[in-house]
Amino acid sequence: MVNTDILVFPPHLSGCHWSDREAGQKTNRERHEHMKTLQDLLTAEERAAIRAPIQEARTFPRRAFVDQDFYQLEVEHALSESWLAVGFSFDVPSAGDIVVVDAIGFPVILVRNKDGVLRAFHNVCPYDGSEVSIRSQHGVEEIETPYHGLTYDLNGKLVRAGFWDGTQEAKSVDIAALNGDLVSVPCEEQFSTIFLYLGKEPVPLEEQYKPVFDHVKNVDLPRLEVGVDENGAPNTFELSIRSNWKTVYENYAVNVFHESFVHAMYRKSPHSPRVDENGNKTYDEINDPTGFLGLAYDNSIGASFYGESALPPVRNKDGSENRINTIANIYPNWVLTVLGNVVRIALFLPDGPESGTQRVMNMFDKDGATEPGLEPDRKQSLKAGKQARIEDNLICESVQRARHSPAVNSQFYSPFWDSMHYTLTNLILDKLEKSDPK
Repeated sequence: MVNTDILVFPPHLSGCHWSDREAGQKTNRERHEHMKTLQDLLTAEERAAIRAPIQEARTFPRRAFVDQDFYQLEVEHALSESWLAVGFSFDVPSAGDIVVVDAIGFPVILVRNKDGVLRAFHNVCPYDGSEVSIRSQHGVEEIETPYHGLTYDLNGKLVRAGFWDGTQEAKSVDIAALNGDLVSVPCEEQFSTIFLYLGKEPVPLEEQYKPVFDHVKNVDLPRLEVGVDENGAPNTFELSIRSNWKTVYENYAVNVFHESFVHAMYRKSPHSPRVDENGNKTYDEINDPTGFLGLAYDNSIGASFYGESALPPVRNKDGSENRINTIANIYPNWVLTVLGNVVRIALFLPDGPESGTQRVMNMFDKDGATEPGLEPDRKQSLKAGKQARIEDNLICESVQRARHSPAVNSQFYSPFWDSMHYTLTNLILDKLEKSDPK
């Protein structure tokens, strides 16, 4: 029997976070109806301006950040055709746990099977078109659909269809011949993050994120564990933000220039802005065309930003302390931050052209992740990360409001600071141009 006890999941995964959930589902149903093309949404002159050398180039025009049609084109070709971060592994902690997710307009369920493997399925029953599960559930052995009671195992296989032939056991029915199994969604877990591929042409996650894995190949990742608070709950927070997903991406790791103006912790450091007395950058720029964009720098600089802590250091595979701090965005919506004693993972899940949900969680060396005596230090680390995000989000929302002004249609670049932003803009245009009928 289905256990309908409800897990206390983060609101954005419960199916109840989205105030416009019905509208989102309607948008998804109408995905291919009256869909505008890239030619409809971006002029040849605007494309040429994006492709120009960075010294003369312009960003996407402002409508690309506020227009529903442009966002829908991005969902179809720039977001769904990439591995999308939708949650964290602790959201679906145990076998038999089911979580309902609305991922960029796609209704999906995440299911932990009896072997502990995470599966994902489109949340629609092939027979009656209803959702397979209306709500998140805990500890179920099977999934019973709410409309006609079809029963599935935790691997999405149809196992019973009671009364299908009028009898309770439906013994005369060949279940396999009904072709009623759930439609799976490619699903992966890395860095305690859940990734889905919602498009038509999946590539292995390891292929898309190879530059990321290469960058942290020396870090002892198995030593990292999700930190917990005084109640044993994961060290995490969630923020809503009224901003376009591209603006959020552009701000965090990609925009190094803003740090000393926006963040109190950086203003106090002698290493901010990140240039020496000769105007040379004090960091290594990560500018990979796949969308792995950010900066790496020595931990001696990082210590001046983040202060002292009793938490044990992040370690390398050889047992040494990791000295390379990394702050990086990974296309399209994932963030990896490796600092001296914390690895911070973030995701931004958009629900429209001008809003979405941001989630952040902290991982620590296993000797510090759950140690009760270090809980104040974990709390302070999470607080510092949250404060930086709040400061960032205020700016992102400011930029988003300004997008509605007709005074400036697009922005220009600083060649010294903005090469990563330039790479991001061109990467997104690359994705969208694949949809362009020529």
